[in-house]
Amino acid sequence: MASQPLLDDDTMDFGEEDATPKDALTHPYVTIFHMAFSGAAMVTYLFCGLFSDSFITSFVFIVLLLSMDFWTVKNISGRLMVGLRWWNYVDDDGKSHWVYECRQGY
Repeated sequence: MASQPLLDDDTMDFGEEDATPKDALTHPYVTIFHMAFSGAAMVTYLFCGLFSDSFITSFVFIVLLLSMDFWTVKNISGRLMVGLRWWNYVDDDGKSHWVYECRQGY
């Protein structure tokens, strides 16, 4: 069985983020961006017809905003706010491996 890929030396071990009280937002900037990208995609979808009649322009803007939302949720919000992390790596034999992790206590 192949071993998991090595992490860079500058990364923090998973689950070692600072703990804060339950009544405060743990990561306020992450929360803002998490809500902003999905909210911007929704607002663009609802009101893009007022500013442009082009379906392609609307489609491109909505897909870009949803891509930013997905990246934020997968790489930032999922790790810091929920405690989940996943990735894919290919071993030396060319076999694809999916790795899923959950922070302790969840």
